[in-house]
Formats: sequence, structure tokens, C-alpha cells
Amino acid sequence: MPGPTPADPEVAAKTFQEHIDRLWATGRPTRRGWERTRIDPLHMVFKLPARQASGQVDFYYFRLGAEYYDASPPTVALVTPISWDFAPAPSRWFPIIDPRPGWFGLHPAYMYPDGQARQMVCFSFAAEYYMTNHSPQESERWQQGRHTVAATLNRPAEVLGPPYYQKPSE
Repeated sequence: MPGPTPADPEVAAKTFQEHIDRLWATGRPTRRGWERTRIDPLHMVFKLPARQASGQVDFYYFRLGAEYYDASPPTVALVTPISWDFAPAPSRWFPIIDPRPGWFGLHPAYMYPDGQARQMVCFSFAAEYYMTNHSPQESERWQQGRHTVAATLNRPAEVLGPPYYQKPSE
């Protein structure tokens, strides 16, 4: 299956920003404790809280990219703060998700078709999912015009709480 097709950077950046602004205008991200940092027109980092069963809160940073947006979902990477480099595992910046829901995975070194092992935040609302050997059911597939960056952010936010989220992997 061919991967996503690169988007026109100007159109992608504008659409990406509009969808993020629309999400923030709902007030829901602020109520959930989400924060955002713009890296460049095509990339933004989202700081999401993770709640352990004990109530302790940790934070994780997800870099989303609009390289293929919005015909395809954003790229998604778990990153370290400030440098925005891929979060290594084990580390304070790479969470333990257990039990792992069938619709979500975190791979510190996933083998891509180009023969390179790279991190993969694995779910059907991430562009990387379509760059690899995944075959989503029709109901799981990204649908332009129906899904936005909000759908992408809601998936990691869901696993960063009980019963899935345990603690940092350090």
C-alpha cells in the first residue's frame, strides 16, 4: 500500500493552523491541561498531561507535522522538551502504556519500509501508520473532511490515563 502523498506546504500549514485554532477555541484543550508550542508553519508540539492511577501527573510532548495534512493525518512523534528530538526509550520522556489497547502502540524503534528503524506512535490517525505495513479497517481509516488534528490528539490523550498509563519508562 503506498504511503501518504506530500501536501502543498502553504495549504497544509494554513489548514493545520486553522484546525488547531478551531480545536483551541472550544476550550477543551485548556480544560484538559494541554499546551501548544509552534515550531514552524508545518510543526507544532503539544504538551499533554499523563495521569497515573495514584493521581500523579507527568507530561509528554507530541510533535505533530502537516507534511501530508489534511488528505492524510499529521505525522506524530513523541519528543523531548526544548530540543524536540525523538524521545528515547527508556527515558523520562517515553511512557509505559500497559495494558496496551489494540488500537494504539508506541514503538521506540519500528522498522520502516526504507530499512530504517525509527520511533513510531502507532495508530490510524498518524501518518506514519500509513507509511508502514498497516491495514486499517474502513471504520479506522483517516477521512479527510471528517477527521482533523483533534482526532489525532485525542488518541494519545486517551492512553495517557488509567487504565493504560503507568509511568515514565526511565
